[in-house]
Amino acid sequence: MSGRRSDPPRRLADILAPTVRRLTSADEARAYAAWARVAGDQVAGATRPRAFSRGVLTVECDSSVWTNELTYLSGTILTRMNELDPGHPVRKLRFRVRRESPMQEEPPAASNDRQRGARLQPEDVSAAREAADCVADERLRAAIQAALRAASADPGGRPAAGPDRHPTK
Repeated sequence: MSGRRSDPPRRLADILAPTVRRLTSADEARAYAAWARVAGDQVAGATRPRAFSRGVLTVECDSSVWTNELTYLSGTILTRMNELDPGHPVRKLRFRVRRESPMQEEPPAASNDRQRGARLQPEDVSAAREAADCVADERLRAAIQAALRAASADPGGRPAAGPDRHPTK
């Protein structure tokens, strides 16, 4: 009976338990778990922890907007991590745009030569101005209006005459 083992069969859970304990106590696993706890559903849907090394957790984001916003909030995020898991190993967060992001698969509209220099139709400009007028933040409203002026080649920002003329706020 050579080749037969005399050990009794063991449950898979018993075999894997030491490895799972080791992995869950490892710094990388704790860093990923801390991120998962602090991120929340919306942020977790747009991000994914990618690497952990020397106290730095690198998180990939779906877009540069997420990357910039989370970089700006990294101090607040680390504070929240400390509240939820005081012994976590993360000392610094690094955010980068995910290379295979769906947002990057399509070229930006401005890079399309056919659309470069294209002007908006007057009815589109009017509708966009009406929407911009409803924006409460003055700086944002001014930025939208400036973009509309540039896109419509209308230096004054408003049509000279017509039923869609609105008083400037």
